[in-house]
Amino acid sequence: MHSIDLQIVEPGKPDNTGSRLMVSHVGMSSIGISIGRLLAHENTSTQEIVHFQQFEKLRLFMVVSGYYDTEKNFKREILVSAESIELMKNLLHFFNSNASQLPLKVLHQPGLGDEMRAFEIGKFTSRKTIERLLEEFGGMSKR
Repeated sequence: MHSIDLQIVEPGKPDNTGSRLMVSHVGMSSIGISIGRLLAHENTSTQEIVHFQQFEKLRLFMVVSGYYDTEKNFKREILVSAESIELMKNLLHFFNSNASQLPLKVLHQPGLGDEMRAFEIGKFTSRKTIERLLEEFGGMSKR
């Protein structure tokens, strides 16, 4: 199996301190607001996310959100952007077959194309769990 070290993109952190994934061309970022708020922000749009993904030459880009809602409940969400519909379908099939490790609840966000999806995930799901699953997916997609 051939894989490439990839630095995880984390806003506000120097490039050399990010986590590393052994998945080819996958990026991950963490934010402290909901995916809905991210996409509603005037400086953020799905086109800008796709542009960033293309600029960084990422096959997959995942934004992991952890925040408190108005009732002070902790929530976790992910926004997944894939370079193609086929890659998104393969990733979703992989996530479905690993639902016990990463249960997904679809978040309906207007304006997302077939290559971009948003999900609510379990509040106890860690970035490390997501990274490990992406490593497994990357290993399977190289076969």
